[in-house]
Amino acid sequence: MTGFGALARFVVLRARAHRLLLAAALLTVLLTTAVLATLTAYAGAIGDAALRHSLRDPRTAADSALIVRSEVPADRRAAADTAVRQAARRTFDGLPVTVRTLVRSGPYALPRSLQPPAERSGDPDLTYVAALDATQVRIVEGRMPRQAAGVEAALPQTAARRLGLRPGARLTLTDRLGGPKVRVTLTGLYRPVAADAPYWRLDDLGGRGVTTVDFTTYGPLLAAPGVLSGGKVSAGQSSWLVAADFSTLTTDRIGELRAAARAGGAALRRQPALGGSTAVTTGLPDVLDRVERSLLVSRSTLLIVALQLGLLAGCALLLVARLLSAERSGETRVLRARGASRARIAAFAALEALFLAVPAVVCAPLLSGPLTRLMAGQGALARIGLHPDVPAAGRPGVWLVAAGVAL
Repeated sequence: MTGFGALARFVVLRARAHRLLLAAALLTVLLTTAVLATLTAYAGAIGDAALRHSLRDPRTAADSALIVRSEVPADRRAAADTAVRQAARRTFDGLPVTVRTLVRSGPYALPRSLQPPAERSGDPDLTYVAALDATQVRIVEGRMPRQAAGVEAALPQTAARRLGLRPGARLTLTDRLGGPKVRVTLTGLYRPVAADAPYWRLDDLGGRGVTTVDFTTYGPLLAAPGVLSGGKVSAGQSSWLVAADFSTLTTDRIGELRAAARAGGAALRRQPALGGSTAVTTGLPDVLDRVERSLLVSRSTLLIVALQLGLLAGCALLLVARLLSAERSGETRVLRARGASRARIAAFAALEALFLAVPAVVCAPLLSGPLTRLMAGQGALARIGLHPDVPAAGRPGVWLVAAGVAL
């Protein structure tokens, strides 16, 4: 320890003689390391923030969701629901998920009296009964249907306008598959909270209330969940929409998440609890591919800037080193004449270089957080609401970059 202390004192005294050149070298190393560490932190933080922003965007949120459809008998719906929820967590690689369901009946024909007289000889208008997610609908007139002795239901507002129906109306529905007729009392009218929400992809009518293809279909008739499981109406399709919480997702997990999404979809199709007619769709792998390509382009741009800065810093350091070597040529000859070996002189140089590198290694990662937040708070990124998550002490990769650049 005494030998190292004497060596350090000698290096400090030696540095004082050329403090201007060494100060220039220290400033160059510190600024270069700080800027490159900031670019590294910026690329990582903006990449993570951009990934989360893209997956939360309404235009891609529906594509990123997992949609499962299956013809499940009423007595197996609980087991099917459990299977979907368990598989959903694996499909999204352990991320928190929200599962929403839509359970519907088979098709029913509306009373002919609701059609214009000229159309009553043609095909009947159709509807179906469904148990919808209560958070996705809003009652605009009347009340929510309840579990009762009969079948209570609410009709979409748009369908009610076309059919001329109000709360309190009574309908007799004819089962198109040959089952018994169902008498329904309308208790209210509803509309979707957000018609463009991903949830309405589970509805054949897309939340619009009315659609015409070969038949005109109105609905769905919103009923209490017990109506669909109590045998009051015929069994139809069960659907699940699984949306993940991507708020903790980072770019280094893209590959794992993409692989999990592909494997999870294939596993769900083979799930015995769902039966053999299960349809599973998710566009998450394609969404991740598009985001990854965009991130690659942005990182390539930052890499070019980093290489240019590194080249300029290297040239500046070479100039300082050349000047310092010329200034110290006489000192080196004196040290050699007094018996200093090449290894000893190299040790002086290494310790002096360490004194230049250590401040940069310590300061650059600590400066990268505030500088990254400052950069992200300006321009287009701030206008679109992109807020990167930057650790106060810097990311592990930032410390590695800072150490590599400084040394």
